[in-house]
Amino acid sequence: MSTNLYIQAREGSTRLHGKVLKKLCNKTIIQILFERMFKVKNIKKIILITGSEIKNKNIIEECKRIHLDYFCGNEINLLDRFYNASLYFPSENIIRITADNPFTDYDLINKGLKLFTKGDYDILSNNRIKTYPLGLNFEIFTTKALQLAWKNTLYNFKNTVFLKTEIPPTKYLLSDKNIKNYDFIHDKDLSKIALTIDTPQDFEMLSNIFESIYSNNHFFTLKDIMKYYNKIMLNNGGEKNEKSYYWR
Repeated sequence: MSTNLYIQAREGSTRLHGKVLKKLCNKTIIQILFERMFKVKNIKKIILITGSEIKNKNIIEECKRIHLDYFCGNEINLLDRFYNASLYFPSENIIRITADNPFTDYDLINKGLKLFTKGDYDILSNNRIKTYPLGLNFEIFTTKALQLAWKNTLYNFKNTVFLKTEIPPTKYLLSDKNIKNYDFIHDKDLSKIALTIDTPQDFEMLSNIFESIYSNNHFFTLKDIMKYYNKIMLNNGGEKNEKSYYWR
């Protein structure tokens, strides 16, 4: 089965504009994710999926600089953006991650992909039932199911309204009872840990953590993150220190 990996990104974040172009260890977050996702096995192509070319010029320039394939689609309607990307870059399956999550774990994706290819599922996700840290979210779904979701969702709209409506790419897949879902869950509930970059405060807080781990191991996993976290907890006498770690 052929599988493409989509990195979802755009420049127009209201809380932290251009966050995916911010640098950690002298690399943009996009570049870090691109390099780390090479560790996902049996991928046909890695593609950055963004909005309009006019509004995302800096992201496109970064993609060209690091030789990352990209697709420009609907700025607002993510479902439509992903649907058209799936037509331009055909594959049987799609992995979706978002570019504001530099901690994304390729090892978890590999485990999920193994389960997905063995089972008869339309979508596998680790965020419908939340047990993983926020910022390690991913989904694996069939292109056929995505295109069905686009068709069935469009049916409820006039076309012009549909294109101007904010619709997540996997909302239909995660909620429709006729879609075969697999919930990829952790044996411990780590959902209170937040490792995503949404605000300037997030970036300042998480950059120290990221750089501490990344400097010793560019291809760290959740195990390495938790080892670092437990070390912090031990040094703090078991107390959660929000200055050194973001705990929701």
